[in-house]
Amino acid sequence: MLDKGFNYLIYEEKSDIAFKMFSELISSGSPGLCITTLYPQKLKKVYGMEKAQVHWLSDSSGDKDTLSPTRLDFEITRVINKFIKGGGEPVFLLDGMAYLSLENDYDKVRKFIKRINDMASMNDATIMIVINPDSFSKETVAMLEKDFDKIGRPNELDSALSPAPAAPKPVAGMSAQVQAAAPVVSSASLRIQMPPESPIDAPAEEELDLEIEDIYLIHRGTGTLIQRRTWREQDLIDPDLIGGMFQAILDFISNSFASSQVSEFSRLEVKGYIILIADGKYISEAIVFSGKAEEYIHKIMNDIKRVLRENIAEIEGQYESVFKNYDGDVGKLRGTRKSLDALALGINKALEPHMKKGVKKRLTDVERRQSQEKYNQAIALGRTKKYDEALKAYDEALAVDPCHIQSLFNKAVVLQMLGRVPEALICYDRALEVNPNDSETWGNRGIALRSLGRTEEAIESYYKGLGINPGDSALWSNLGIALRSVGRVKEAIECYDKALEINPRDAGVWSNKGVVLGSMGLLKEAIECYDKALGIDPGRKLAQRNREIAVKELEKRSVK
Repeated sequence: MLDKGFNYLIYEEKSDIAFKMFSELISSGSPGLCITTLYPQKLKKVYGMEKAQVHWLSDSSGDKDTLSPTRLDFEITRVINKFIKGGGEPVFLLDGMAYLSLENDYDKVRKFIKRINDMASMNDATIMIVINPDSFSKETVAMLEKDFDKIGRPNELDSALSPAPAAPKPVAGMSAQVQAAAPVVSSASLRIQMPPESPIDAPAEEELDLEIEDIYLIHRGTGTLIQRRTWREQDLIDPDLIGGMFQAILDFISNSFASSQVSEFSRLEVKGYIILIADGKYISEAIVFSGKAEEYIHKIMNDIKRVLRENIAEIEGQYESVFKNYDGDVGKLRGTRKSLDALALGINKALEPHMKKGVKKRLTDVERRQSQEKYNQAIALGRTKKYDEALKAYDEALAVDPCHIQSLFNKAVVLQMLGRVPEALICYDRALEVNPNDSETWGNRGIALRSLGRTEEAIESYYKGLGINPGDSALWSNLGIALRSVGRVKEAIECYDKALEINPRDAGVWSNKGVVLGSMGLLKEAIECYDKALGIDPGRKLAQRNREIAVKELEKRSVK
């Protein structure tokens, strides 16, 4: 049985043993909470968890025990918080990290895990988080490990279990060719990227000089606010400013309506904001712009007029019967929210040709959802090896948001896997224009450069990544491979040692260090490294073959 009161990160592909360990812990009387992607009733029956609280992590609705993966900071955290603070040496198991990471930014998931672990430490709780290490990059796993007391496969954490094979393998990379008479170096690892954790010191992005802050939809006859869509940051809202702005809009529309002179298009300025107002027969739409509005509005005025005119006509046509006998019930006009989203999309498209190069526009909620949906679709297609379809989905995500960093990164990975390395390199460079502080991008870019024979540039790329994240064992390992290939063997060994300080259970690094030591004539030391690699991963064929070569060479020496 696991020792209670610790935070465990458990490596397992299907969570079977973890569920059994959880069931064993709660059978001793501890309250149990399990959040899982498996159906709760089936799980309780199979693993004897009848006394535990089990919640289904799903986007399905209607079941009181279902938790939406997108409600990480609300329902999920609240359920866990209430359970852990209930006392009685509580045990919590989370099976669904990959699902949460797909539905949320990874830095949000990481902070969520840290909060849970901190909460558990203060309340004598046991936390079990199960992950399939092959579903995450090595850097992501290494970052996660920092938040846990105990880490490993079930047999490494529970001495009562029978021995199980091998510690977690690193994410699969591009396989190396086996050479007939020489030791072989393991290849560098290409990594698919989940939404990355933002560097603390990352520079703030410059945004579009002209931005939509609010859109108001108002019934002209009664002055009723039908809908308001806002893109303001909540903590920056000044209630007095918003109230004054809305009152100015209402007064303008009221005066226009009272005079019976419909002005199709009008303009106001309130406290540095420019407000454009368009009138229809029944409704008015007011758009609030911030930024250097004067510089842009005159360039796109005709397009704005066209988009507003079409949007008002669409709303009035759809709800004409409501407007003719309007009684002030805004509930009858709830569907107009989508129309305001469409209006924002149309205006943003009009803005795009006039954006400054390299400036990132502010996306609407609809655009964010569209790009994220296409990105998720591409990830799913990639996992089923439908690479051409995945590339198409990444391109569709980037058509909506050209700065969608994960789409740029993962598109590059797919291109690289397909052998289209020059195209991959273009994507990595574009991703680094958007975020130069992503160490994984520098690392994969280094692999691409080395495969093109540009090893010195690859070494420079690896060093760039390590300048951002010196705790990335994969980057140290890949740098070691590159340095060895240009004959800088002592530096290569130093890199392997750095990688092993961070992750001493990386069989590939032990094996590669053995190759370098063997090339220097240090055969006994090389064999020791191969033994380390095989102790971690007994089925590692490269290490087995290279060890055989080293042993034969050592035997020849002893005969002489």
